[in-house]
This record gives sequence, C-alpha cells and structure tokens, in this order.
Amino acid sequence: MRSYSDAHQEIAREWQEFSAERERAARAAAVAAKYEAQATQQPQSMQPFRQRMAELHRRIEARHLACARLHRLHALRLQRWYIGDRATLRPVFMAAVAQHLGVDNAAVTLFGQTGEELLVAASDVTARAAHDLELLIGEGPARDVLGGQEFVTANGTDLADRWPHYGPALAELGVRSVVAVPLLSSRLLGALCVFTSRTGLLAEITPAAEVADALATMVLLASYGTADGGAPQGTLFDDADYLAAVHQAVGMVAVQCSCQLDAALALLRARAFADGVAVSEIARRVLEDGYQLC
Repeated sequence: MRSYSDAHQEIAREWQEFSAERERAARAAAVAAKYEAQATQQPQSMQPFRQRMAELHRRIEARHLACARLHRLHALRLQRWYIGDRATLRPVFMAAVAQHLGVDNAAVTLFGQTGEELLVAASDVTARAAHDLELLIGEGPARDVLGGQEFVTANGTDLADRWPHYGPALAELGVRSVVAVPLLSSRLLGALCVFTSRTGLLAEITPAAEVADALATMVLLASYGTADGGAPQGTLFDDADYLAAVHQAVGMVAVQCSCQLDAALALLRARAFADGVAVSEIARRVLEDGYQLC
C-alpha cells in the first residue's frame, strides 16, 4: 500500500495518464475519420477493408477514452483525499471503476493458465469480502467467467438459485445484484465483477464490458517498473493483493500431505469453511503457526 508521501507523485502520474490517453484517443479518432471519409471511394474492393479499419480505430478510441475517464476519476478522488481528511482510507483505483459504472463495489481477479488466482484488486471491503467468499466456496461470478461464460448476471433471489452456497453468503453482505465480464488479452485472463445493493443491473453489462476491455488492454498492461519483490507497479497493480500467502500455503500443504496443488487448495478451503474464516487466515496459520491440515 502506498503512503502519504507517495500521493503527490501518484496524483501527477494519474493526470499524465489521463492526458496521454486523451491524446491516444484523438489519434485513433483521426485515423478512423480518414477511413470513414474514404469508405465509399473507389476501388470498390477496398471499401470493406476501409470499413473494418474505421470500426477498429473507433473501438481503440473508445478504449482510450474509457481509460482516460478512469484515470481522471482516480486522480480527482486522490486529490480530495490528499487535501482533505487523510484519516480516511486512501482511494484505490477500483473505487474509480465502481464510480464510473455507477455501482457500489467492483473487483478484478486475474487467473493463471491453470485457473489459479494470481491477484485480486477490490474497491472496498465488500468487494474484497465477495472475492474471498468465492475463493472459500469455489463458486461465484468470477469462476463462471473463468469457465467460459462471457456475461454473468444475477439479481435478487437469482443469487441463491445460481450459486446455492455463494449466493446466500453474498446476500448477507448486502449485495442484491451482480454482473461479471471477462478480461481477455494475449497475456492474461481475468474477470471484472461489479456488485450493488439494488436489483436489476442488466443495463450495466455493456459499460462493464467496455471497462473490462479497457482494463485488460490498457491499464493492466501499463506497468511503470517493478517493486523490490519483482511484482509489476502501476495504477492497478499497486492496489492489488497478489495472494502470495495463499500460494505459499498451498505449496506447503501439498508437501505435508503428499498431494497435488489443487487438492492442497481444497484442504485449505475446507478448513476455512469449517472454521468460518477466510482462506487467507488459514494460509497465515499454516505459514506462521505451523498449522497442520493432515
């Protein structure tokens, strides 16, 4: 977590990112306009190509504009915090994502090639609790996205119908609606999940998909270096939990119990569920207290 002393530099960086994304959007718009102006020109065989290029650059423009809005929102929230009451928690980037989408909470989860969780970035304690429930129970919107579903929605009583264990637990957090969409790029697979206390989030699917596209292709790939531990640094990376303790505990349990990694994770989940605590707490006990699961 970044400190007060880093805030001024971070605010300046966010405004720089905002300006850079606006400039990129303008360049993409100019290219799109050129192809649009040439769309009906001869030869006719080139017209479909020009149309495709115009559409492509309009999508690129939309990505950059979405990123610009997110960076601007985050910069404004940081400024208000920096010049106001620093006793409150420092704003995180995912809170700007939630504000942009008009929802209460939002979380991004990234997965490895075998489906293991690599990191989570959450807007607040409710979003993080919703993620931790998924990790604990093994079902939920991010898992559905990982399973190949492009759009996941659930409202009201549908929560329990869709996820018999996760749904009721999510409702206890005050969540009444969920939308999840994939984050896809050549380098990562993930899910953007948004939550709200009101029902009826279907209208948020399209904007959530647009933001997920912007996050996957722009924000998550925009690293500006690495931390001492080798983790990438960037707007979203700096707020993320890399779940290192959970991964270490899985490896330790696999050795202790002579089992595969997926079985070790299942043991961690089962113990956490039985004890009514988060998987991260069982991981801490394994690593720090010598807790044995077999």
